[in-house]
Amino acid sequence: MLPMLTTQTPAMPSIRTLLLPVVIALILTACQPVQGPLSRSQPTQIKTVTAETEGQYEQAAEEYLQLATKHEGERQSLYLLRAAELFWQTSRVEQAEQALKQIDHSVLSQDKRFDAASLGAEVALFNSQGEAALDALSPLTESELSSEQRLEWLQLRADAYTLTSNWLEKANAHLQLERLLKDDAAISSNREALWQALMQMTPQALDLYNPGYPPADNSGWFALAYAIKAYQDRPETLQVALEDWRRSYPNHPADPALYEQAVTTSSSTGQQLPQQINDIAVLLPVDGPFVDAAKAIKQGIIAAHYASGSSARLHFLDVISDVVSGSSNVRQQYDEAVARGASVVIGPLQKASVDALAVLPELPVPVLALNRIDERMSRPNLYQFGLAPEDDAVAIAAHARRQGHQFAVVLTPRGEWGDRVGQAFRDAWREQGGSVISQASYSESENDFRDTLIPLMGLDASEQRYRALKNVVGRNLDFEPQRRQDIDFVFILARPLKARQLVPQFKFHRSGSLPLFATSHAYTGHADPQQDIDLNDLYITDIPWMFASDNNQDPAYQALQGKSQAMGGLLRLYAMGVDAYRLLPELNQLSADNTLVYQGATGQLSVNELGQVQREMQWGRFSQGSLQPAN
Repeated sequence: MLPMLTTQTPAMPSIRTLLLPVVIALILTACQPVQGPLSRSQPTQIKTVTAETEGQYEQAAEEYLQLATKHEGERQSLYLLRAAELFWQTSRVEQAEQALKQIDHSVLSQDKRFDAASLGAEVALFNSQGEAALDALSPLTESELSSEQRLEWLQLRADAYTLTSNWLEKANAHLQLERLLKDDAAISSNREALWQALMQMTPQALDLYNPGYPPADNSGWFALAYAIKAYQDRPETLQVALEDWRRSYPNHPADPALYEQAVTTSSSTGQQLPQQINDIAVLLPVDGPFVDAAKAIKQGIIAAHYASGSSARLHFLDVISDVVSGSSNVRQQYDEAVARGASVVIGPLQKASVDALAVLPELPVPVLALNRIDERMSRPNLYQFGLAPEDDAVAIAAHARRQGHQFAVVLTPRGEWGDRVGQAFRDAWREQGGSVISQASYSESENDFRDTLIPLMGLDASEQRYRALKNVVGRNLDFEPQRRQDIDFVFILARPLKARQLVPQFKFHRSGSLPLFATSHAYTGHADPQQDIDLNDLYITDIPWMFASDNNQDPAYQALQGKSQAMGGLLRLYAMGVDAYRLLPELNQLSADNTLVYQGATGQLSVNELGQVQREMQWGRFSQGSLQPAN
């Protein structure tokens, strides 16, 4: 209340009269709200910098830091909080973390304390630091929070408990969320997360920590999980236990038939991903010859993740290999992924690392490996996805057979790569009922392939016939060498430089109208009509992303366009990372029915009975030096 004013003569105004306008101005100033279009709650006592209103949030964050140095107490902490919020929203995580550390929470209002604590927890979760996230939330008292704040507080705690593998507290957090959620989709998602937490607990823990008695819903969740965990290997006993559960919890929101079916499917096929994927661990090498490939795959995964808008968290775990022994830490990193509560693992990339996981006694968390093991064997919870060059060879064999071809000529480079891919083609072609009537290998160090192509195309036999006829008639004859006429097509394995040399030389040596089929390795991935004019009329099979009409509308492709290597040879690996991420929610259906296909960036994808991802790629033909779609 303002003090009473006494009457004074005009010549002698009182001190109170002089101070009154100042007092009123201070009161009005204190009542002014703070402006801030991106605030987490209604702010007070700080001004909004111009850069923020203009959408220049990184600059605005820096200006708020400067303002914080010029103030003390509550205003200083509010400026620091605003800077942290803007740093976080512009993905400058380290700067957001540093600003948060300088905040004095004791001088903030309850709402602002919540904003600072929840942002601190989000930063910690981003850094996969579960304990730090719980520490950030610990100053908050649940009874002081609004309903909206309690929802966020509980969700953050549930996520933190996932990282710390505290499944009991995670389950309890989801049980509390059940009472607050209103949206059907959110309720369904929360129940799936609750169920995953319960299924991580032992039957003894589920029985010991059951929070109530029938017919309470909370108790019912624990009791249902106990029945399935305890009796999943005894179907008849499980059936009796579920019937008993239904009688004890007649109105429970869980659907026991759904969970019973999930357990049965998992036990019978060994291949089952959770319906709700909350955490994805990615195992990729950080040393050795696979580093560039790993970087491209990682960028593809990240691009697909952000394009999807998913709330799942990515955990990148480094696989380090010994250059001498070839051994790696892949098993330890897989165990780390399991400990972090990962729903699924993408990787590893090296074949030796895939082999190391494949021989483990069990894989409690499903793995989508980015390579294939050599053995034709199936492992529970192991899927195998790779861009093997053998895939191209098999695809060419199938395509040639569909076109009615019967007789093939095969040309491959000398060495392990050529032998392996050439054998894959010959095996696939013979399985299709085709015949290889001539084959040869060439040295990649050579540029003139005359001595290889002449016998391959049967031109030497034509020359011999000419000489024999010349000897008979005793004079020179008009002669033009003719290739053997029983060839239907030529299979070529070559890298770009050699392919540009081989195609013109095939034409010079009378290939004529014969179809020339090559794997995707013949194309750099760069549009270069001047160089690729020598590839004219060559057919290749390649991923859909190599054809502009198939990728222009893909948000992940658009996000990768700015990367210098994305449009080159590594594009296939970027696409592989995108497909590895996008396949995860499709794997259950694809593995259950191998006739289903998924339209991916690397081709039409299906999963066979061994858990191997198979690819049907697109066909292209070079015309005027450019790769064009072909039937």
